[in-house]
Amino acid sequence: MIRGSIRAGFDKGEVDAVAYVVSKETLEKAKALGRASAEAIGLGDFRAGLEETAMLYEPGTKPSRVILSGVGGASDWPDLVERLRVGVGAAVREARKRKGIKKLGVIVLEELVEKAAAEAGKSTDWVIEQLMVAADMANYAYALKGKGDAPHVLAEIGVEPGTEAALQNALGIAEGVRVARDIGNAPPAMMNPERLEAYAREIAEKLGLGITVLHRGELENLGMGGILAVGQGSEVEPRLIILEYNGGGDTVAVVGKAVTFDAGGLDLKPPQAMLEMKYDKCGGAAAIGTVVAAARLKLPYRVVALVPAVENLPSGKSYKPLDVIKMYNGLTVEVGNTDAEGRLILADALAYAAEKYKPKFMVDFATLTGAAVVALGNHAAALFSNNEELLRSVEKASRLAGEPAWPMPLWPVYEKQLESKVADTNNVGGRPAGAITAAKFLEKFVGDTPWAHLDIAGTAWVQEKGPWKPYYPGGATGWGVRTVIELLRK
Repeated sequence: MIRGSIRAGFDKGEVDAVAYVVSKETLEKAKALGRASAEAIGLGDFRAGLEETAMLYEPGTKPSRVILSGVGGASDWPDLVERLRVGVGAAVREARKRKGIKKLGVIVLEELVEKAAAEAGKSTDWVIEQLMVAADMANYAYALKGKGDAPHVLAEIGVEPGTEAALQNALGIAEGVRVARDIGNAPPAMMNPERLEAYAREIAEKLGLGITVLHRGELENLGMGGILAVGQGSEVEPRLIILEYNGGGDTVAVVGKAVTFDAGGLDLKPPQAMLEMKYDKCGGAAAIGTVVAAARLKLPYRVVALVPAVENLPSGKSYKPLDVIKMYNGLTVEVGNTDAEGRLILADALAYAAEKYKPKFMVDFATLTGAAVVALGNHAAALFSNNEELLRSVEKASRLAGEPAWPMPLWPVYEKQLESKVADTNNVGGRPAGAITAAKFLEKFVGDTPWAHLDIAGTAWVQEKGPWKPYYPGGATGWGVRTVIELLRK
């Protein structure tokens, strides 16, 4: 993949363009940047609107290319940190339109950084770090072109104000997000369960992480009927990939759904619905990316990622509607729909994580239900939890990270929709409240462990209606990595 770098600060004599991130409140100050800037602002051609950019040329200055990037005002979006991320991301995307720009300097007024820090209750270093991560995310590209032009990626982005501490944190978080996006964007044949295991092993060797992979024999011995059933229609064996960073302290488990391609099984999806199903592994991608970022930041936790990896394909060996599966925790599940497979593989992994690792809490990521997209669109993940304190902590962390999650109910009344006449539970509860009944199903497998479930079906990749943020150029977003890192650092 094409890679650029981020750095703290820059020399104006060494960059090809300078971008100034401007709010409506600081618009007048931007007139001092030069004649072209003053004229564009004076004529109303640049008003510092959210995501608005202007490419200008200031004669006699070095560099002569100047990008103005707006962050709007509080009425556009109340979260200044997020508006600054958007402004930085928009500036990077504007620069990427011109192949003559290899190196970009980004300047954010210190007063905006200080105000954002005060509003978020964080340090200015934290704000700077967030802006650096946004710059790196906007500079991301995934391409496998053998001919023709590859996407233009900036070789270097310098951010001012910048500090070494902010840069080191930003590099760690950005790497975790990139890993998640690379896994999510990879074509199904290049990132099937076998190749995902190989990639996880490369990461473990590179970062000195622990790795265990449970294959068919171990899964059978452990009674992981959910993972085995979903994966049995494919020629590629299912597996449970466990990646571990041990920074000491409490154990935290992150569980991610990795259906590397989801055709729906025997309840086959229509062809158009399959075109985005390489992204059904984005939950597992986020879990792996979280461990990478935690290791890079040397967080004082033991962070364990459990990633059940399968292909859900139709064949003569596929599991069938009305089959009854026995899960790792002993519950029997009637299969109401083979396309509700993610909850089956997650259930085994959650139950195993709770029993084996006894974590302080668990978080799972899953592109689980279309119902979550219907409810919240592509701008927020659906958040469920069996623990009020954890629910509020994840909600706050998601907002700070720029990955908003909206709390949804887990009331006992929804349990009735999952009733089965032949098994302990059904894997589906009908169309009404589909995201909630999926979460209620998962809740049966976590025991007393505090647990949060993030249904990222609407946010894991850039779909028709969003996410709208300019630091998502397209494809997988890596949604969830920044939230859990923020949760662990609170």
